[in-house]
Amino acid sequence: MAIALGIDLGTTNSCAAVATPTGVEFILGQRAERVHPSVVAFPQAGGVVVGTDAKRFRLTEPQHVIHSAKRFIGQNIRAPLVQLALTGIRYKVTEGPNQQPIVVVRDRRMTMPEISSHVLLYLKRCAERQLGESVTDAVVTVPANFTDAQRQATKEAGRLAGLSVMRLINEPTAAALAYGFGRNQDQLICVFDFGGGTFDVSILRIHGEVFEVLASDGDYFLGGDDLDRALAEVLAAECNRALNFDPRQHPVLMMKLMMGAEAIKCHLSENDSAEGEIDGIDLPNGTQGSLPFALHRRQFEDLIAGYVNRTIEVTKQVLQQARLSARDISDVLCVGGSTRIPAVRQRLADTFGREPNIRINPDEVVAQGAAIQAGSLSGSIIAGTGMGTRDAVMTEAHSPLLYGGAQMPKGPIARPVLLDVNPSTLSIQTAGGYAERLLDKNSPIPIERTRVFTTARDNQTRVEIDCCRGESRRFAENEPLGQLLLEGLPARPRGDLKIEVCFRVDADGILHVRASDLDSGAAQEARMQVLGAPTGGA
Repeated sequence: MAIALGIDLGTTNSCAAVATPTGVEFILGQRAERVHPSVVAFPQAGGVVVGTDAKRFRLTEPQHVIHSAKRFIGQNIRAPLVQLALTGIRYKVTEGPNQQPIVVVRDRRMTMPEISSHVLLYLKRCAERQLGESVTDAVVTVPANFTDAQRQATKEAGRLAGLSVMRLINEPTAAALAYGFGRNQDQLICVFDFGGGTFDVSILRIHGEVFEVLASDGDYFLGGDDLDRALAEVLAAECNRALNFDPRQHPVLMMKLMMGAEAIKCHLSENDSAEGEIDGIDLPNGTQGSLPFALHRRQFEDLIAGYVNRTIEVTKQVLQQARLSARDISDVLCVGGSTRIPAVRQRLADTFGREPNIRINPDEVVAQGAAIQAGSLSGSIIAGTGMGTRDAVMTEAHSPLLYGGAQMPKGPIARPVLLDVNPSTLSIQTAGGYAERLLDKNSPIPIERTRVFTTARDNQTRVEIDCCRGESRRFAENEPLGQLLLEGLPARPRGDLKIEVCFRVDADGILHVRASDLDSGAAQEARMQVLGAPTGGA
């Protein structure tokens, strides 16, 4: 039986699983943990440390511990939101080729795909140790609103880790697959995915084994990291007031406050108040101080209300895009660790008029769905296998190793059908600074559109066309995507040459372009230079 992993490559944590004919088995770390921190450390002693062990270097070598790499993978470092996000990290990031972010740690320069490849390689090795055989294939999940460059960079991370990425699937779609596969449902659901670094919401129709996305949207700079940072700023201000010392310019102390903020946030998800102290604060006079804190859940909810309101606004917009009302939704799935916050769940209940579904494990359900899709592509699961919400547990009896020479369950291979949508509108710049739409947001993918271009002057052999993503009719108000370059054109009088360019978004959400001479049909050179996309060099 072929082994193909399903991997949820997360901002804060990652998770991997494998589907067998009888269920899903989660990949365990050295301490039998199923959820693995997406942290990569380059300690002074040398080598690379990944996962739980890497987190212990955060207080001693914060400049050499890379976290939240998913926020920057495939991004244009010059984008304002990227610049804002960079203020919240302690390691060094500089601009590389094609405006992609480059991590500088010790004497090395690494792209974000290289950093993420260490996490994927760690999961690959854990899987090989657990399953007893080589693993080379995987389905990897991405946020639904990831750009073309971010998707390319994620596939590149898989390649660097020695994995053939069979398919990229959107995280909400994977969660829906884990929820509905094998249950023969016919309903409309909302997947509300509020994770460590990104937020997604998708409306899907499930009909048997067909999972159709009707609309999707999100924000890849909205997640638990932002909530932690807001609370850490409060702690820093209190440190300045109580100890007469501002820790904001001290990476080790701010990392300590960030870790404290994360712990307080998690505690307040289960308790009405949090009280204690953060010790080991190094003061300028050479002594150590402690920062006492006392926080009620309501205070924390007031602090993060703007972020929560943003998620609800996006959710309502997606309902409108799907031409549905909240009453039409049969179930609301809570995905991502930030959905454990009671205020988030209450706002969802208020919005939909029903309690959200919290039976699924929000940290593991995306990997479970990815594993089901990987099992379908590799032929390792059979029709009729139910793997719904209550099956999101690791069961030793599922391990392929334990079958030995026993007869495996047989039957037709299960082929769930995933129908996803284009994450954002693709447009080109036209005269007057306007944006001409080519591929609309929430159009079913794969999707293909053609456009005819011509030359503007005699003997022109190269055409450059600026492209963007976004919904505004004004080009400058959208996010720059990059340039479409038509090169090597035959020298002809102005307007005589007509080039037909085909824009295609594949099932992975990745953009492809091809061009041909409209008169002769001869292929012409066309390439999309996407800002932030990997270029192969740092």
